[in-house]
Amino acid sequence: MRTRFEVLVVCTANVSRSPLATALLRHHLLERFGESAATVRVTSSGTRALPGGSTDPEVAEVLRRLRRPVAPAQVARQLDEEQVRAADLVVTMTREHRSHVIRAVPAAQRRTFTALELARISRCLRDGRRLPAGAPLATGLRALVTAAPAWRGPTAPDDPAADDLPDVHGEPVEDQLRLARRLDEALRVVVDCLPAPQRSSGTGSSSVEATGW
Repeated sequence: MRTRFEVLVVCTANVSRSPLATALLRHHLLERFGESAATVRVTSSGTRALPGGSTDPEVAEVLRRLRRPVAPAQVARQLDEEQVRAADLVVTMTREHRSHVIRAVPAAQRRTFTALELARISRCLRDGRRLPAGAPLATGLRALVTAAPAWRGPTAPDDPAADDLPDVHGEPVEDQLRLARRLDEALRVVVDCLPAPQRSSGTGSSSVEATGW
């Protein structure tokens, strides 16, 4: 089994929500798992990426207000089938994005979730202690992806739109901050449901940050 775990985050233009989610997920993994976070690669792309586009400057401002590390701006990347096939987990911002991914690669259905959907499922798995204790990070993530599809129905909201994080590109920073707080909490829940880390000495954060993961 591969020791590396690939997470792909998807939004529309790949300049706001998915770069933000990528930075937040990396932060929570590093904070909880230290140097083991280097076994997870988090990337992002967009279903309609803007040619030559780069991360909105507001993303850095939102991350600062959340007291999260500010990630470097990235060039927007168009989603393609190869990225989806390479991903062990695909996290989307809306149900529309999820559908786009599944239309491109139908086999990805069982490993593609909106961020809010995955957080809701993760909370149930955590509360029931249904993931293997003491497992390496990549193993815990694979166990989450394997268990999660069975919980789609039992945890589904009355209003399916509750699983969507709306596009706030171009909106005031305060609106973007409200969305970022929801996204930050959702990703924290996902990471917190994973088996407790087995730490060695120190956090190893400097070596992880140096990899550009």
